[in-house]
Amino acid sequence: MNILIHVAIVLVTLLLQSTVLSALPLWGVYPDLILVVVVAFSLFNGPVFGARFGFVGGLGLDLMIGEMVGLNAVTKMLVGAVIGAMAEKLYKENYLVPFLSVVAATLLDQLLYWLGATAFGMVIPWSYAFHRVVGPLSLYNGVLILIVYVRLHYLNRRILYWDELAKRSG
Repeated sequence: MNILIHVAIVLVTLLLQSTVLSALPLWGVYPDLILVVVVAFSLFNGPVFGARFGFVGGLGLDLMIGEMVGLNAVTKMLVGAVIGAMAEKLYKENYLVPFLSVVAATLLDQLLYWLGATAFGMVIPWSYAFHRVVGPLSLYNGVLILIVYVRLHYLNRRILYWDELAKRSG
């Protein structure tokens, strides 16, 4: 049951990222809502769930973009696993934790994507990518997670409750 709900969350996130948020550039960048949601659910549910959720979200993003299919899936999977592993040692109720987590996740995600794109022959100057994309994107994603974090936490608790209720009712 909860797998279907999480797939629906990924689909709604992809829809919002490609429609509403594509009309809201800030500092010349568009937010990575998939990464924000992956970080939030990794903080809530740990590294294994974060890796799975990141893979599904990244694969959905890759299929939507249609370029270098699989690269976003791998980068978001690794980010989900790393953030989920860190979350076991963090006090997640502090708003600084999700903000710093998503900033670090954006840096890691963009670095891994840059390495993967470079390995496949795309030439992207790192200094340009960092100053024009990674820095502003990190701040944009950080602000975005502050807006959606509490709502996603509540949604995650409801999903866990519904799943437990479904298991008990047979």
